[in-house]
Amino acid sequence: MAAKTISFPKGKGHLTHNNREFICNNVVPERTAWNRIYIQEPLKGAYEKCFGQALRDYNAAQKRKDRQKEDYLKEIENSGNKEKTFYENIVQIGKKTDTPVADENGVMTEEAKAAIEVLDRYAKTFQERNPNLYLFNCVMHLDEATPHLHIDYIPVAHGYKNGMKTRNSLTKAFQQMGFAKAVSRKQNETVAWQEREREYLTELCREQGIEIEVLGVQRDNLSLPEYKAAMHKVEELEQQAVALDRQNEILEQQNDNLEQQSSELCGQVQALEAQNNELVLQAQKLTEQIEEAEAKEKAAKEVLAKHDLRAETFKMISKEVTAETKSMKSVAVPVTNFFGSEEYVKVKKNDWNKILDAFSKAVSRNHLLEKYEKKISDLEQKITTLNEQVEKLKRFVASRGLGGAFVEFVKSLAPKTMKQKLGEAKVDAAEHNRQRKMNQQELIEKDKHWQQEM
Repeated sequence: MAAKTISFPKGKGHLTHNNREFICNNVVPERTAWNRIYIQEPLKGAYEKCFGQALRDYNAAQKRKDRQKEDYLKEIENSGNKEKTFYENIVQIGKKTDTPVADENGVMTEEAKAAIEVLDRYAKTFQERNPNLYLFNCVMHLDEATPHLHIDYIPVAHGYKNGMKTRNSLTKAFQQMGFAKAVSRKQNETVAWQEREREYLTELCREQGIEIEVLGVQRDNLSLPEYKAAMHKVEELEQQAVALDRQNEILEQQNDNLEQQSSELCGQVQALEAQNNELVLQAQKLTEQIEEAEAKEKAAKEVLAKHDLRAETFKMISKEVTAETKSMKSVAVPVTNFFGSEEYVKVKKNDWNKILDAFSKAVSRNHLLEKYEKKISDLEQKITTLNEQVEKLKRFVASRGLGGAFVEFVKSLAPKTMKQKLGEAKVDAAEHNRQRKMNQQELIEKDKHWQQEM
């Protein structure tokens, strides 16, 4: 078995990622059930366990309420001393090239099983080895490329003389666990603790038959200071590797977001094209309806003008009837009835024929007047209906926001037939859609080019 490396970098402490509340692209969902959970405790509840009593004791000793602390967790979050509410280390044995979780068939590899045994023992003994580091979240991920642990802990230091007796302090916690005070940037409590944890991991690996190397540097060839410097360099490289991995995850998420936005834009473009086509069809129908209404109105006005028998026509007929009536009365001579019944009139035969002719004309005129009055009434009703339809069409055009644009559209194409106007409108719409698709394609090409560069 080839020698492997031990990775022990600091993590970003993304609990939603660790606890799979947020799924990155590098996660294989089918293997998430393989993950192991050692402890998952809410951060607020962990702070209550670690510092709750100390906070209550501190507040009870304060005579002034304005000096009391309400929430120690928020105090650390808002601290200006670069304090962290908790710390994280990622523990990994090997790399994805020599310790993959699963083979091409999705079966767990023997290398992964050996690494899992080491990580499992390390996680279960962490709290015992580190009594001042309260472990509140610890999971093993087996749904990514390589088995690894996320160790999330709160440093707890005791014995402060002023303020709260127990506080969050990483340096003080390490010192109370027996690590010497720092003498330089490269020789401090954190470096010493990491070296001890690495040595423990190395021992566990050897028990599992896993050979460990430090980036190809053999320990026997280096003095202690050189070895510590090499370990510090390894730590820096691992930090950079973790940062790059996280950055890659962010870029992948951004890429997914861009693809989703691109898909949404495509959907919006298609919806706009459909809406545009619908508006063109609506404009065509409205134009045809308006032209039909205008033609009907014009025809109705022509008929009305042709058969307008009101006003002067009625006056003329009335005068003629009145004159004929007077003439008929003048030729009728009253005759006395000797039997005392109804009175009679006597007219000449020639006058009687005139009376009959006038009566026939009067009846014909009455029928003609009734006929024309009915036609006029029908035409007036049609005109009223057409006017109402035109007003409805105008309101519909205005409600769809087509008013001004539609009027300008019709005016600009006045010399042409409506079929020609609609044909040109469809051509313009097709050209507009083609330009939009070209712009969208350019955006997609730029996005692909940007992804290749990244």
